[in-house]
Amino acid sequence: MGTARRISRNTAYLAAAEMVSKVLQFVVMIYAARLLSQEDFGKFSFALSLSFIAMILADWGLNQLLVRTVARDKGGLEKYVANSIFLKIIFSALSGAFIVIVLNLFRYPQTTKGIVYIIWFFAILGTFTELLYSIFRAFERMEFDSLLKITRMAVLAAASITILVLGKGIVAFSVSFVVVEAGVVLMGSLIVWRVFSRGRLSFSLLDVAYMKSMLREALPFGLAILFGSLYFYISGFMLSVMEGDVAVALFSSAYNIALAVLFVPMVYTNAIYPVLSRYHASSREKLALLYGRSLKYLYIIGLPVSVGLYALSDGIVAFLYGAEYAAASLVLKIIAWYLFLKFVNFHLGITLSAIDRQKQRMIGQGITAGVNVLLNLILIPLYGIAGAAISTLVTEVVLFITYHAFVSKTVRLPFSIGGVARPLIAAVLMFGAVQYLHLHVLILAGIGAAVYATAIFLLRTFDKTDYSIIRGILSNGSEK
Repeated sequence: MGTARRISRNTAYLAAAEMVSKVLQFVVMIYAARLLSQEDFGKFSFALSLSFIAMILADWGLNQLLVRTVARDKGGLEKYVANSIFLKIIFSALSGAFIVIVLNLFRYPQTTKGIVYIIWFFAILGTFTELLYSIFRAFERMEFDSLLKITRMAVLAAASITILVLGKGIVAFSVSFVVVEAGVVLMGSLIVWRVFSRGRLSFSLLDVAYMKSMLREALPFGLAILFGSLYFYISGFMLSVMEGDVAVALFSSAYNIALAVLFVPMVYTNAIYPVLSRYHASSREKLALLYGRSLKYLYIIGLPVSVGLYALSDGIVAFLYGAEYAAASLVLKIIAWYLFLKFVNFHLGITLSAIDRQKQRMIGQGITAGVNVLLNLILIPLYGIAGAAISTLVTEVVLFITYHAFVSKTVRLPFSIGGVARPLIAAVLMFGAVQYLHLHVLILAGIGAAVYATAIFLLRTFDKTDYSIIRGILSNGSEK
């Protein structure tokens, strides 16, 4: 199977899974926001933020290192997984200690502590789920990734929404996450055991020297992801400390909309990551082509998403959450521009990892994590939830500048004024089409998408190389 065809297949599987799971996840969060009190929804959102930071501590980059390592040497799967599980158990205990210290240091009430402990356990199970996903991606068998994700979110959505509708409260709602995640870990482990390890996975493969080597290699991944998660989730934590649960609820309601859209760059970059890694070792020309075209496509997709969310923010918040969350529309207007940059930064970050520049990725994430915390300390007391949103946007700008500087040292990308201007013109036309029409937000979204797509085509945004790649993906699957 050719590379273009393989990327197409894997992207399709990942896209289907991410689309279904993100939609269901988003629906769950909407029900939670509407059926829980704002205070309880704020508590739950805070628990997710803090627990996902702890989840990164429990992984420490081992999952991402697995994709790169096993993609290059499939025979090393069993040894890597056995040692990785052992390390994850140790790190999980340490992350639990971190949670206890934070909750007691800031003197959170007992009810909040209980919710955080439940969601922490869910997050720890999640890091083992991510290990399974990494195995599927390393072997480029995204159909298993897709199966597991869709099953997970379908069951979770059914269980958690039923609990909310029956009025069972935040504790039962949180416990449903743990129960479902445990089942997913069991299901995924059986797939790995039967399909990939063929029963050869054993803890007799534990090797202290090998673990030390793994940790050295994974450290840049782990720190980069930790720093990234800090500025991804730290705003919720800092709002909880400085502004309270209602502020967290308002900020999270807007932020969840952004998270629902981010599956697009996540899916695509996860699909091309193993290919970029191989091309770095075998063909710099193919690496540059795949990098440049991928950046172009993510720019073309990300720009209208940001413009559309900015233009329709008031209607989107009212439609999804109701009048109680009207204050979240300002946050969404600001976060909208963060999304466009995030589309591009996903690709830049994954490229740094693929070309063995994970240390530079770590540095970039570290700089931006520090910038984000500093800006939150300054802006949240002044502007509340809007300050947290501004901090998130500025941080993403800093990350783009840093990432681009690092990637450019290895992969040169020719600058094209037309390549930048054509999607920008199309986005302006889209904005004009939806800004002054007084229609339902869903109708406006459809009009905006149609105007943008038409303008992209008429402006001849795609060239012969793009159409050649598309033909290769859709038909013959020849090597590009």
